[in-house]
Amino acid sequence: MAHVRRRGPYTYEIRVYLGRDASGKKKYLIETFHGTKGQAQRQGAELEVLHRPRVSGPQKAAVTLGEYLEKRWLPKVKTAATERTGETYEWHVRRLLPAVGHLPLYGLTAGDLQDALDSLQGSPVTRRKIIGTLKTALRQAVAWGLIPSDPTEGLLLPRKPSRTHRTLNREQLIRYLGAAGRTQHPAILRLLAVTGMRLGEALGLKWEDVDFDRGTVTVRRGIDTRRSRSKPEGDETKTPAARRTIRLDGETLALLAELKQRQAKQKVLPLRQEEAFVFTNLATGKLVSIHAVHRAHRRALKLARLPHIRIHDLRHTAASVLLDAGVPVTTVADLLGHSTPATTVALYAHPIRRGQALAELLDSQKDSRDG
Repeated sequence: MAHVRRRGPYTYEIRVYLGRDASGKKKYLIETFHGTKGQAQRQGAELEVLHRPRVSGPQKAAVTLGEYLEKRWLPKVKTAATERTGETYEWHVRRLLPAVGHLPLYGLTAGDLQDALDSLQGSPVTRRKIIGTLKTALRQAVAWGLIPSDPTEGLLLPRKPSRTHRTLNREQLIRYLGAAGRTQHPAILRLLAVTGMRLGEALGLKWEDVDFDRGTVTVRRGIDTRRSRSKPEGDETKTPAARRTIRLDGETLALLAELKQRQAKQKVLPLRQEEAFVFTNLATGKLVSIHAVHRAHRRALKLARLPHIRIHDLRHTAASVLLDAGVPVTTVADLLGHSTPATTVALYAHPIRRGQALAELLDSQKDSRDG
């Protein structure tokens, strides 16, 4: 409402509030009016209507981008996201605060952000992910009516590195599987290489997920490999596609059966055995150490005299061997738990032909050796 104040005989000052500027300072339209008080009040009302479109900006004290991210957006989004996603957002916000936290939320421009984000540390991939979280947060600010537009629209993102996967070919994979059998954790290494599971998915398996009669394993949950000790119970798979049943080859099933027998002999299985995790330390009964699996993987590579690849590259290896053998991309997508075959096509540029499942390839390889 316009404020009218008498300044002299038949003279009034009319003040119309226009909101706040980018720094949070209040803005007013001030006009001197000559006439009666009633006329001044009517003039003030008209000015308010006339200048209403200009009333913009924060209606409370100025809010910085850091305050918005930390105190408003993050608490809200964490209630709607999964625990792991919420933790990722929280980590990204911690990285953003030193770089952009001081900037005023209202009036923020792409140029302001671009200059501030130059100080953001990390690899191009990491910085792109952090900026992606910032985009999500500022789009929400637009949806909430806190800012008129998304200033991240004009940002120049760090260069996206070309995606390359180091994989083993079929002959190298067979050598790796043979060497894995001579490590301390042969079952999990073989399972990772044969099924293309993520390490967290393999660690999340319980004996109830292994069907020895059908020769299958069902992925229902995953262990966060970043905090397997603090939260060893695991979380359900993020997407319906990630929950899947995979047929296993005979040697993998035999290794799993042997592992279960050893656990029973060591008495590390609980009374309700099917609820126990598959891959546990035989001495303690606790989930096997992530580092122990990585050590076994490096040992297998060394024994087989193979070039170094990450343990996650076993997933890429499984996909590559299948696609090279002519397995339909839809089958490979199902095996890997991709939401759509398009994801598989984007990750692996292979000719798509008809072929066998990897388990069948391995079984046929064994049969040919036995014959």
